[in-house]
Amino acid sequence: MATATHRGQIIFKDALAQQLCEQGAPTEATVHPHLAEIHSDSIILRDDFDSYHQKELNPNIWVEWNNCETGEQCGAIMHGNAVTFCEPYGPRELITTGLNTTTASVLQFSIGSGSCRYSYSDPCIIVSYAKNNTADWIQLEKIRAPSNVSTIIHILYLPEDAKGENVQFQWKQENLQVGEVYEACWALDNILIINSAHRQVVLEDNLDPVDTGNWL
Repeated sequence: MATATHRGQIIFKDALAQQLCEQGAPTEATVHPHLAEIHSDSIILRDDFDSYHQKELNPNIWVEWNNCETGEQCGAIMHGNAVTFCEPYGPRELITTGLNTTTASVLQFSIGSGSCRYSYSDPCIIVSYAKNNTADWIQLEKIRAPSNVSTIIHILYLPEDAKGENVQFQWKQENLQVGEVYEACWALDNILIINSAHRQVVLEDNLDPVDTGNWL
């Protein structure tokens, strides 16, 4: 269904798109912007889990992962693929490569259960960082495992201590008690760390095509 307006006047409302186009006429495929990169002028890290040519995690961005897979196992969390944690036995974790976060400002990501089963009792998900290849993970945020169908976008402001030349980030669900299993699934999508070093004062974008550095 589609609706169009022009200067506030409704031109057509709730019309089937097929009624507006010639049936069978060739159309150009929509070009999905490439949203996986590290250390560019505007982005320190970004991954939408759709842009890597293999249906797996991009080894240039992620160095360690356990009990997760890339795909649409739980439907669309934000758009297309996500990294999904459904294995009932732990551990469940995802770790970035070492990043230069000297000019980082915030860490943003989306989390949800999508169409998979959610839980009221599964352990929390801990977002942490570590510096200089140490195993000393410092907690940034403790997030409840999704307990409904909503996707939540989290924006975490990075403290000065999380800024450096070799910083890793980790998402990890807390460990289970002996004999227990994880009851539900959760998934991450659209992970982003913004580079504030080249932040523009004025935003200009003609959207043709969209400059992915301008938009979260």
